[in-house]
Amino acid sequence: MIVQALAVIINIALAPVLIAGWGTGHAFGVAGAGLASSVAVLIGVLMLWMYFRKLEHYVGVDRAQLRPQARQWRRILNVGLPAGGEFAIIFIWMGVIYYALRDFGAAAQAGFGIGTRVLGLIQMPALAIALAAGPIAGQNFGAGNVARVKETFTRAALIATVVMIAFTILAQCWPGLLLGGFASDRETMAVAVLFLQMVSLNLVAQGFTFVCSSMFQGLGNTKPVLLSSFARLITNALPVLWLSARPGFRMEYVWYLSNLTTTLQAALSLWLLHLEFRKRLPPLKSALPAE
Repeated sequence: MIVQALAVIINIALAPVLIAGWGTGHAFGVAGAGLASSVAVLIGVLMLWMYFRKLEHYVGVDRAQLRPQARQWRRILNVGLPAGGEFAIIFIWMGVIYYALRDFGAAAQAGFGIGTRVLGLIQMPALAIALAAGPIAGQNFGAGNVARVKETFTRAALIATVVMIAFTILAQCWPGLLLGGFASDRETMAVAVLFLQMVSLNLVAQGFTFVCSSMFQGLGNTKPVLLSSFARLITNALPVLWLSARPGFRMEYVWYLSNLTTTLQAALSLWLLHLEFRKRLPPLKSALPAE
């Protein structure tokens, strides 16, 4: 903590010198801010290195534990890569939408950008509930408590549904309350309101998808998450690209397809989770000692 505090003080002292040229007459501007931070961190690292070399006798390096453990790496990658792939698919989907809206002007793309940010904000409570369900399900799965695994899913899905219904009503009846202050351009706000009112109709389906994804992580198998996300990408992106090249293409078509494919993704996620429960939970139950 002392070293961290000293590094901050060094950064504060160097910032005006390197940014504005105090005492040196050589101002580096924005680059000076970055250089001040880098120098402060370097000095902090050197101080820590000297501390561990001369004074620290309780912390050390066990070189035997530095050897790669392929089995553990495979387990981590097996869970982490599919979950990370889901974010890559979201990035691709966003790129497709922006590409499809290119001919509608900057206001349409700005409205879509505002709408997606607000949509992400109102999704956060349900997402937080879903993320909490994963560790709870994982702990009970590891303990062999089948009933609690299923109960965790049921309760998380129920709470997320109630939250999403509340936000759906809010987005349908008072979209301006959610979007107010983000932009003053009427055309941009009109696009954002249209997007939010239409896409908010699938908030409940998104809640189910969030809960299913978290349950898959709790069960230690995230491949179905990647599969359902990829299925949504294909069923959404390809029709959007095809429609955007047709005469008479309207922006609303993108939101209609989004609602349809999100509902299909939720249904696919529920079905895959049902299969996962049938595969993993009965063996757990049979392995429990008889009462």
